[in-house]
Amino acid sequence: MQRNLAARVSRSLPQLNRHVFTQLSSRAIPIANARHAGLAHRNTWDIAPRTRVMQASTRYAHTDAGPAKSGGAILDATSFKGSVITEKHWKNQGSPVVDALIEPRAILHFMGFITQGVLPNGKKTDLTLLEPDEFPLFMNPTSEWAPAPFNKATVPTVQKAMERIAGPEDLSGLTQVGHSINFLKSRLWGGLDPVPTTQWRDKELNNPEHFTIAHEYLTSVIAVFEYLNIPQIQKNMRDTFNNVSADLGEMQEALNARRKEQGVFAPELNLPALWEQFIRAQYEVMTSTAHSWVLARAAELRAPIVEKFASIPTETPHTPEMVTLSNRWNDLLAVVSMADFKIWLPMDGYTGHYPPSEIVAGLHNPDLANQEQSQNFSKLLIDRFAQRLDAARVQGPSAKNPNVPRHERLLMSSDLQDELRLKTRGPSPSPQPPVQPWIQQLLRGHQQIMSMDPQERKGLGFGIAIYRASKEISDNDWEELQRRVEAHLSAWGEDVQGSDELKPLLNLHWFDCKELDYDNQRPALALRSHYKEIRSSDEWTHKLAPSMFLIVDEWAVRSYLDEKYMAMRRDQPGYLKGDFQGHVLAVDPDFDENATLSLNTTRPADEDPESGSIEYSGHMRIMGNLVWSELYPLLMTQSVILENLWLQSHEHPLHMYTGLTTPTQIESWKRS
Repeated sequence: MQRNLAARVSRSLPQLNRHVFTQLSSRAIPIANARHAGLAHRNTWDIAPRTRVMQASTRYAHTDAGPAKSGGAILDATSFKGSVITEKHWKNQGSPVVDALIEPRAILHFMGFITQGVLPNGKKTDLTLLEPDEFPLFMNPTSEWAPAPFNKATVPTVQKAMERIAGPEDLSGLTQVGHSINFLKSRLWGGLDPVPTTQWRDKELNNPEHFTIAHEYLTSVIAVFEYLNIPQIQKNMRDTFNNVSADLGEMQEALNARRKEQGVFAPELNLPALWEQFIRAQYEVMTSTAHSWVLARAAELRAPIVEKFASIPTETPHTPEMVTLSNRWNDLLAVVSMADFKIWLPMDGYTGHYPPSEIVAGLHNPDLANQEQSQNFSKLLIDRFAQRLDAARVQGPSAKNPNVPRHERLLMSSDLQDELRLKTRGPSPSPQPPVQPWIQQLLRGHQQIMSMDPQERKGLGFGIAIYRASKEISDNDWEELQRRVEAHLSAWGEDVQGSDELKPLLNLHWFDCKELDYDNQRPALALRSHYKEIRSSDEWTHKLAPSMFLIVDEWAVRSYLDEKYMAMRRDQPGYLKGDFQGHVLAVDPDFDENATLSLNTTRPADEDPESGSIEYSGHMRIMGNLVWSELYPLLMTQSVILENLWLQSHEHPLHMYTGLTTPTQIESWKRS
């Protein structure tokens, strides 16, 4: 059975490339308008089915998978053991998925970059960009348009790039890994924090009672970069990049020859240089997002430990509580040290990359391996700590006390770690986390909307369709519910740069099912048809997110209006209160029930969430405050599809998406 499933997945890999190629081919010639800047959801929804094959269904693929072996087998990373602090993540790799090391959406975003010039980190390139009439040529083989001798290729450049990344002839760009590691990697690729500040607070992760789960969130980030820095995976990523670079080099020669033939007086294109610049900026986004987030959260977790030690008299002997506090402090020192040494994506050997002489945090430190492994570096840490202690006894706050207070020793170790980080990572680029790329993209799109004719901008916007599917609630109660839902969906963005500017631009478009003819017993299935109809209409096509819509059904109503419904679940021992909030149903409009292996995917979407399903059914419950902060950007940027989110939700007691999960969190759910 497994071999048959793997063979089925392998045969479907070429479909992945066709979806991307078709999607790009359908795009209009890029011009400075909102459609090209990310507003026109219609330009992105065709690409979604590709990731279902690659990231979700391929969890059944194994390294002995049948027909697609010409480029080697898919590397299996699930057996990697990791370090002491990440071991639990590597041991809990349920539902392994196939991960594209360089994500397929990179090609789509690269095409946007070489027409607009904006890098993933928000900076502008100074390299020559495409002319408007050159964009469609990437979707046509050079044999159809290039002058000789550059007209030999019979496969479009975009298609070749996708095949480099996702097979099927060469599978070296694919790896099998646990879905949680894959999911977090996809978040970081898109510049999203592992756990947003609002969610961290709602889950009360700074509460010492929840230290184990909070610590696992931090170590999960380390696990992602352990994965990406496995030597064979590093090599495969580099080879994939270099192969794409070579294809772009051939395309560049053809385009420059065409420009010369047509008498275009413009600087020559350097597509490999643009590709290197794009991926370097992408890696910068990933590493800076991950590193700044780990350090910020670790600092928050350290604060109550220092406060507690400060309240304990110096002469107090060690107690079990003090041992616990000391262990937690050491755990945080370890995870921060691992973040300094592990959160790197070096580009040595990448075509066109010339490492600078200085350290570039997250990207380049020629002596990193020696610093990490050298006993002298460890000895430096110990020696400097001893020096700081001696100095504190002589001239610090404790100069008259031969025993330096414990909390001062803790602060010394943290300060020294900050000092040594400069040697390891160089100066921090910014104390502020980078602006999330999806927010940059939408704000640029809005600027371009406002520069358009008022009549033309009328049909443009950033929105989600949401359906009222509960017929049992009165109109008066519905008004109150609608207010609560809208307020909850807006409860995001704390410490997220640009969120205050973006929030007023995001719209919910309500549809009342009382006015529609639909099957009340199976609302998700029935409303798919209505949604796909309006999605393709002139009125809505550039206003709605194309790859999902929301339903407020009976269970969603209860979650917002019946406090006992959530309280009886929220107050269970070991649960995080922030994991039990009001929720709505998110539906994949393009889900094909006939394509799944499950015999149980036609269950009603509005049945009791606690009954659950072991198979994905094309819909998923999600907490309201994660709709705009996670669901929308993850689907809009094609980081994941809904099924990837469902994999994070199906262990929850209500089978609800609450964000990234950890092993201890899941264990507590399973005990209930």
